[in-house]
Amino acid sequence: MATIVELTRTPTEEEIEQMCLAAQEAARIHLMSEISLKRVDDIDITIEAIGDKPLTLLVDVAIELDTGNENLGPLVDAAIDNAFLAAEEKARELNLCQDTPA
Repeated sequence: MATIVELTRTPTEEEIEQMCLAAQEAARIHLMSEISLKRVDDIDITIEAIGDKPLTLLVDVAIELDTGNENLGPLVDAAIDNAFLAAEEKARELNLCQDTPA
């Protein structure tokens, strides 16, 4: 079920930072749960917050392995999904939003 997270108030800079950090950590945890750190050559997880109400989060995940030509698309997509879920959960925890059906 898809939901749209609608902020009920403008978040503070600290709250936006908390949501971004939660998203980044969730993406990293997902990647590390699926791939051994020994195989990873580089990971780049960028969370960008635009605006405040509405707040738009842009999530970019890139991972490079030291060997192999694996299709990492599904893994990256799942990491991005987890990042958005973590940001939404943090927004709820901070009492910033209400959910409405999409």
